[in-house]
Amino acid sequence: MEYDRQKWNAKHAAKRGLHQADSFLLKHFKLLRLGKALDIACGRGRNALLLAEKGFEVSAVDYSDVGLKILADQARLKQVAIHLIELDLDQPNPLADYCPFDSIICINFKPNPELLKLIPHLLSKDGIFLWSSFNEIQADQTPFPLEKALTEKAFVDYSDLMETLIYERFTDITGARDGYVFKRK
Repeated sequence: MEYDRQKWNAKHAAKRGLHQADSFLLKHFKLLRLGKALDIACGRGRNALLLAEKGFEVSAVDYSDVGLKILADQARLKQVAIHLIELDLDQPNPLADYCPFDSIICINFKPNPELLKLIPHLLSKDGIFLWSSFNEIQADQTPFPLEKALTEKAFVDYSDLMETLIYERFTDITGARDGYVFKRK
């Protein structure tokens, strides 16, 4: 959807600098499996950069070519390698060409059902999927769209192929959020 790309390109172009890596990711970083990692909806790449700096072989996917260009520039500055994938995540099947991944992260994005179904198949055995995003409390308090919000415990048992290691409802400096860590069976 070209409208989504234009919207995100404008948002990324208007921002300067990078925020610190995501708080939920930092808190549970030790659970990730070192190796190939995928950052879904990476935006400008703050979390992908952290993974690359910590020795992961990182692929980062987003629909915003502006966000990916900013990430590429930052990766060059930090002298880390990140494989960039420009892809409409409403049509995620091309991600299968890059798997298996040992770790997948998804921060501040709610994957559609097709992508959620695909994620376990992108992971290696015992691979980790770390996911956090805004919840319905955030949607009640801000203009964040309710249809993009997570709801309490909604994905605890989302796939027979995944074991839920952690579910947390929390508030950090970005807002009210839910976080999950899953392990591929």
